[in-house]
Amino acid sequence: MKVWDLHCDTLSELRYAEREGHPKDFAHNDLMLDLERMRRGDYLLQCMACYVCLDPEREKDPLVACLEEIDVFNRLLDRYADQVTAVRTPEDIRALRGSGRIGLMLTVEEGGVCRDSLGVLRDLYRLGVRMMTLTWNFRNGLAEPNFVQENRPNTEGGLTPRGVEFVREMERLRMIPDVSHLSDAGILDVLRYTTRPFAASHSNARGCCPHVRNLTDEMLHAMGERGCLIGLNYCPSFLDANPDPARRRSRISDMARQVRYLIDHAGEDCIALGSDFDGIDGDLEIAGAQDLPRLAEGLQREGIPERVVEKLFSGNAERFFTENL
Repeated sequence: MKVWDLHCDTLSELRYAEREGHPKDFAHNDLMLDLERMRRGDYLLQCMACYVCLDPEREKDPLVACLEEIDVFNRLLDRYADQVTAVRTPEDIRALRGSGRIGLMLTVEEGGVCRDSLGVLRDLYRLGVRMMTLTWNFRNGLAEPNFVQENRPNTEGGLTPRGVEFVREMERLRMIPDVSHLSDAGILDVLRYTTRPFAASHSNARGCCPHVRNLTDEMLHAMGERGCLIGLNYCPSFLDANPDPARRRSRISDMARQVRYLIDHAGEDCIALGSDFDGIDGDLEIAGAQDLPRLAEGLQREGIPERVVEKLFSGNAERFFTENL
């Protein structure tokens, strides 16, 4: 069953490895995602996030970090041109299934890399970025996140005036705003100040597991009505409410429970996959791209109809991006 995954952090891991003098090969490596694993998982497309941490002890210049990850992405395209292809347009998507290659779509995880500049945003679009989170876990000039460390929803700090300008410009460009990591107030602001569908690339349902990064029922209903896309995150803390973090597990049964909840509150046309591979760890039943056939089989054993699993795995994402890029 073909896979379209909305989010992974593999580009940043490849960049970190290069900086440390121990480069990793994208064909085969010790990460959660590489070409060999993607072939075994039957991937159609992987959204590749340029994840950037705004902590100055991690990155002296976030924009440079983002551009270096885009460079990693472009070198992958060049080196493995017979196996992967960049996807930027609806025409690229339509050509993908018959190409025999895996699609790679460039995204950004941390709107702060734009330095509040609409010009930088437009340049990222020209470089191929087609989806961007407005925040990661830090305040920036666009918005505030939900604070994972405090595990409480941020219901007051939403989009800044510049953030409103950004989401409107993203809509004009046909770059998808991604509300994963955004505060509760910020997600409601995106609903208020935009008219087109947007995405939560790696967020689950809070009513099913009370993690602050998961979406409330109010958000799910509104996003379903808007025709948005919600990527199922495989992280144990987003699936398992065990009060002891060390004992939280990510199991197919937990994923099935989330899928049913998301369908009940947002509709079956909104669900997609958002693994967060190479950005999560812990006790994972689905521990890498090679395990996706097990996930498809397991969800069906848990009572999710094959037709719905196909929509979750690639159908909804393929339609969403074809209609909204």
